[in-house]
Amino acid sequence: MNRAGDPKVGASSQVIDTSFDVQEEPAAIAVRAGVSNLRVLFQNGKITFPVTLTIMTSTGLHRGVHMSRLVRAATTRKSRSLEGWLRSICREVNESQPETMVSCLFEMPYSDQFVKVAISTTERGAVTYQFTATGMTACPCSKKMIGVGHMQRAELTLALRSRGALEIADAVGKLQECFSAIPREELKRVEEAKKILEAQGNPKFAEDLLRECVKRFPNALFVSARALESIHAHDAVASWSRKPGWVPLL
Repeated sequence: MNRAGDPKVGASSQVIDTSFDVQEEPAAIAVRAGVSNLRVLFQNGKITFPVTLTIMTSTGLHRGVHMSRLVRAATTRKSRSLEGWLRSICREVNESQPETMVSCLFEMPYSDQFVKVAISTTERGAVTYQFTATGMTACPCSKKMIGVGHMQRAELTLALRSRGALEIADAVGKLQECFSAIPREELKRVEEAKKILEAQGNPKFAEDLLRECVKRFPNALFVSARALESIHAHDAVASWSRKPGWVPLL
């Protein structure tokens, strides 16, 4: 007969054996593993907003990682800064599982636009930031031929590294300055006309966006541009990397 209240006896009368830990079984090859698409709330006492985390650590010579410990660290650690919070998650996980890295994805409002932000760090290493902003481009080629360049939305992605916390709003502002113009959600007729003239007066290829971004961010690690072409069914793309093999965070 089952003993009422016995935590090791399930509803189906099957005994749950917790005398061993499968994750701790030996393995000949160390791999990196963890959790991704973990959605939690970041809170620092003043603001609260949702973020999506990826937490990766090393198995060492063990079979698997303790994923519940990764989730617990993400949901219990606190910090006044986002970067400090990510480091504190790494610190807690590193107590039982080595070489932890945390990546955080979220969208940040800037003016009336939203910018995609990714931040990645380890317990003591530098912080890598990646931003993707939306802007407008006008084609220099058609502008040269007929006086009017076809226009389209474009996305510009920048990755850079910092030893300390980066002022995200300042970086986003400089990133937006690389476009022909910045889109706005509400435009009256006259404002719309002025926005078109602004873009036409500053025509740029996707390649030009890259060069402008590298000039403004001399410490950039990676830059990519994608123009969502208005007269083609395909996109125009360009990329630049300080080192080959860069893998974007977003």
